[in-house]
Amino acid sequence: MSASLGVDPMANNEKKSLPLVSIIIDNYNYGRFIQDAIESTLNQTYPNIEVIVVDDGSTDSSREIISRYASAGRVKAVLKENGGLASAMNAGFEVSSGDLVVFLDSDDVLKPEAIEDAVRAWHPGVSKVQWRLEAIDGEGNSMGLFFPPLNAHLLNGNVRQIVKRWFYFGASPQSGNMYSRDFLEVAMPLPEEEWRACADYPLFAAAVFYGEVISLPDVLGLYRLHGGNITGIKPERISVILERNDKVHRYLHERFGRFVKGIVSSGLDEKRLKLVNAILSKKNAIPYRSRVRIGICGAVDSLVYPFFTSSSKRVLSFIWFLLAGVLPGSLAKFVAVQGIPDSVIVG
Repeated sequence: MSASLGVDPMANNEKKSLPLVSIIIDNYNYGRFIQDAIESTLNQTYPNIEVIVVDDGSTDSSREIISRYASAGRVKAVLKENGGLASAMNAGFEVSSGDLVVFLDSDDVLKPEAIEDAVRAWHPGVSKVQWRLEAIDGEGNSMGLFFPPLNAHLLNGNVRQIVKRWFYFGASPQSGNMYSRDFLEVAMPLPEEEWRACADYPLFAAAVFYGEVISLPDVLGLYRLHGGNITGIKPERISVILERNDKVHRYLHERFGRFVKGIVSSGLDEKRLKLVNAILSKKNAIPYRSRVRIGICGAVDSLVYPFFTSSSKRVLSFIWFLLAGVLPGSLAKFVAVQGIPDSVIVG
């Protein structure tokens, strides 16, 4: 499960003194990618690792590949019936032993130095270390995209109060996070029916309220974007994101109530989504007066939003909210499309 250190007793003692990192790979029908994910964990430069592969009821070649690694003693396999992402994460965490835990999607890949760099940055009191991921396509070719973006504001330290005010996390996708076990013992098990998908969201949201966060600027993993996880720009997609955000709020209040007291109900991005949704979706249309109110609130927030990386972005956001809030009909729709965040396009 971990890299071989030979028979050098000093090396073995050094390994035992290092925090154990559990890498939990969640898989469902990604037989064409799972071997790359597993190999990336076994090729880590950090020596004290256990690899757990949870197969969530795959019907392709996944289990054959996983069983081959498990039979060789290189990974621990958990083969279960299909229950969704939260179910797979819960099952993997239950059999893990690590002081630190990484949940790796089976279509993603870690760079060899990822765990070593993350552990070096971690210290007691830190609930999460995150790093950037580079987007690749189904064939492994770079797409020139990074998550979080290279110019994004990264959170570091105790950021509880600023997240309460703005509901901004600047988080990496699932495979770009390493959590402390102390935090996960409180955060898990995740509600399985509610989080059959997108189960990384409650964890990265809760981590900032439990302890410090460390964001590494380096790209330490590859995030695969392919037919199964790319969406188009559709009003129903926006509704799904807003519903997901509501679920995150409920989870935070239920599991971390005293830590999240005073958290805002809508951050700037969520106000933007609500405004776009109100304009583009007939099903979710709201009175013009309500649209104007959201637009004005968003414009005011844009003036003091602390995460813009340039003054031009601040000005553009201010103007966008005003125009989207007050313009009629087709003009409002044109402006609304220009303001759709990347999160609506990349699922």
